[in-house]
Amino acid sequence: GFTTNQGVLSAILTQEDVVISDELNHASIIDGIRLTKATRRVYKHVDMNSLEDVLKETQSYRKRLVVTDGVFSMDGNIAPLPEIVELAEKYDALIMVDDAHASGVLGQNGRGTVNHFGLDGRVHIQVGTLSKAIGVLGGYVASSRTLVDYLIHKGRPFLFSTSHPPAVTMANIEAIDV
Repeated sequence: GFTTNQGVLSAILTQEDVVISDELNHASIIDGIRLTKATRRVYKHVDMNSLEDVLKETQSYRKRLVVTDGVFSMDGNIAPLPEIVELAEKYDALIMVDDAHASGVLGQNGRGTVNHFGLDGRVHIQVGTLSKAIGVLGGYVASSRTLVDYLIHKGRPFLFSTSHPPAVTMANIEAIDV
């Protein structure tokens, strides 16, 4: 799961882009951002006025990506995702939600904060881990087929590491079925 954030962020952002991050995002998001050449902007924790200010100030970038945890690991609070989505749509920014702490817990059948708030189809990238509520290991990316295919070919952690053994894959499948 930690590596999923690193792989996604480093693969999709360039020096022409800006990544906009909640100040209390997980270390995996922060480290993933550090691997990019994108400009980095941080907004105050779950402060939508702060987020809107940053969105207004960054309109000149090619691509803007707002990144947030769905559930923040240190405080346990849930991101105000409906408001984040509204602002991102208003200012034509993309959204990435790390649902490592919400997968298997929130939403229908544990689908996470995006589903919990009824925002399916409005969040561009949803990532998570298979090591918390699922109880095995690994990470996932839920997005458009185009982005998933791109990440398969450009995501360095995917390209340059060993795949899970079949037993781990089956354990993940069985845990999700349960």
